[in-house]
Amino acid sequence: MGFPSPAADYVEARISLDQQLISQPAATYFMRASRSHFREGIIQGALLVVDASLSPCDGSLLICAIDGEFRIKRYRTHPQPHLVNLDNGRREELPADDDGYSSAPAIFGVITYIINDARNAEFDDCPVM
Repeated sequence: MGFPSPAADYVEARISLDQQLISQPAATYFMRASRSHFREGIIQGALLVVDASLSPCDGSLLICAIDGEFRIKRYRTHPQPHLVNLDNGRREELPADDDGYSSAPAIFGVITYIINDARNAEFDDCPVM
């Protein structure tokens, strides 16, 4: 019979990314960024955690369905609610849904987390030490 480990009091439960990153599982989606938006901290191929149940607040990054494509836009409330095009910084109207009304259905969801690959893609073939 041995002695209990002195570190046993400090053992923590395993980290679950589902518990850390997802508050509404039925409304959470994972998407890949098709291009980089460096100012927003998004590198091409980044994993985006998108919650479709959230309402945007000023400064939120949104996934919007525009012209049959998903696009990332920044939501702003001042002087009135609008979107900001990340490519050129210009103001855009909120997208209209299929019925022609300006409403939330064209806004797919709010980006809650951005997960970038921290490795340099140029050196993917680096040997493991």
